[in-house]
This record gives sequence, C-alpha cells and structure tokens, in this order.
Amino acid sequence: MMSDSLTELESKRLIIKKELDETKWKRDALREEMDRYADERDQLNNKVKELIKSLKEMKAKKDELSDRAAEIKMKKDRLSFDFRRELNERRGLRSSILRDKGKQIDIRKMKKEKEDLIKRQMTGVYNKKEEEEIVKKIRGVDKAIKEYEKESEKIALDDANYKKLDEKIKEEREEIKRLQDEYQNMIKEVITLRDNQNKIYEEMIETKGKADEIHEKYLQVQAELFKHNQKLDELFNTIREYEKLILALRQKQSKEKKKVKENETKVKAEEIYEKFKNGVSLSTEDILVLQKAGFL
Repeated sequence: MMSDSLTELESKRLIIKKELDETKWKRDALREEMDRYADERDQLNNKVKELIKSLKEMKAKKDELSDRAAEIKMKKDRLSFDFRRELNERRGLRSSILRDKGKQIDIRKMKKEKEDLIKRQMTGVYNKKEEEEIVKKIRGVDKAIKEYEKESEKIALDDANYKKLDEKIKEEREEIKRLQDEYQNMIKEVITLRDNQNKIYEEMIETKGKADEIHEKYLQVQAELFKHNQKLDELFNTIREYEKLILALRQKQSKEKKKVKENETKVKAEEIYEKFKNGVSLSTEDILVLQKAGFL
C-alpha cells in the first residue's frame, strides 16, 4: 500500500468513504426500522398486559359471584327442605281438621279417577257420543276436586294453627322464588363473564402472537444492524489507515520538495557568493538568498 501513489491512495480512500457513507445510511435505516418494531411490539405487549389484568379482574369477580351464588343456593336448598316438610305438616294438619269436622274425603281417589279417565280418552277409540261422555265425566271430577280443595282450604283456614302455618309457607314460597331468581341472575352473570373471559383470552393469545412475530422481526433487524456496525468499524479503521498513509506520504513529499528547494537555494547562493568574491555588486534579492543559505 505504501508503494501506491498519493493519487491512488486518495482515490481508494474516496471509494472506501463512499462505501462507509452507504453503510452508515443503511445502519440508520435499520435503526429506524428496529425502533418501529420495538414501538409496535411494546404497544402489543402493553395491550397483552391490559388484557391479562382484565382477565384477572373478571376472574376475581366471577369467583366472587360463584361463591355468592353457592351461598344463595345453599340457603335456598335449606329453605326448600323446610318448605317441603312444612307442606307435609300442613297437609297432615288439614286432613286432621277435616277429619275432625267430618269433611274429609279421599281426594287421592278422585284424582286417580280423573287420571284414569284422561288415559282412557287418550288411548281408547270412541265414537263422538262416547268421547263426549268421557270428557263430561273428566270435567265433573275436576270440578268436584277444585270445589273440595277450595272448601277444605276455607275450613282449614278457620284453624289458627293452620292459618299461621299457611302464611309461613306462603312467605317461604316467595322467599324461595326470590332466592331462585337471584341465583339464576348470578349464574347468568357468571356465564356472561366466562364468555367474555374466553373472548378476551383469545384476543390476548392473538395479540401475544403478533407481539412475538414483531419481536422476531426486531431480532432479525438487530442482527443485521450488528453486522453493519461491525462493517462500519472495519471501514472506519480502513479509512484511518489510508489517512495515515496519505498524511505520511504528503509529509514525505513536502520534505523532499523542501530539500530540493534548499539545494537549489544553496547552489544559487554559492554562485552569488562567487560573484561577490569577484567584486560583483549584489542586489537586495541576492543578499536575501545569501542570508537564507547561511552565507551571511
């Protein structure tokens, strides 16, 4: 490389400088691309964090509702158990009251008769008159059942204990219905939360996938940027080497030129000095040449 001329060295330096500028431009473009990917990735990851936070909040709310729903169901079940027991107690009490008053009849037998008539109507084959007769009997039995239940209830309600138990049962029935409605509403809310959780979870997985894809691109650009930075370091070092060589060659050429000029001045001064010794008058310029050459 030292054997190259100054022109050749400067030409090679310009070529390297051009490559260096192009590499710097590519590096800056890669940095911008990497920053864009980083911003996009970070936005997606922040969205993932928000979705995870929402999932945790919804899970906490769903768990709370599930616990409350379980408590309500347990309360309703206990009340329903007491309700069924009191229904049996009321039925027994009414039978006792009706029996004491001589008003008791076998209602189960009447209901069985009605069921048998309905079954006959549904399964048998009758002419119009026969079927009308069966329908008439069904209506008659049904009317008798309703009248008996109405009358027997009226008789039973005259008893203070029965009336008190009946009112309690009515209150419990309303409370059971209220608890059942509240339970069903909570279950619906739990189901809605679960469905929303599933949607948000799917969105979170999709967003996380996109963030991972962007991060993969980010890493690819980062690796490419690393290669360009390495190349830049090599080009910078090469440029510095060329600049050192160019400087050294310029200094060498400058010294050579100075030496040549000094030799020329010395030769000229010797000629002027010989003239001076021979008595030739010297001009101001000649005197300056002698001074510069060290003859004066």
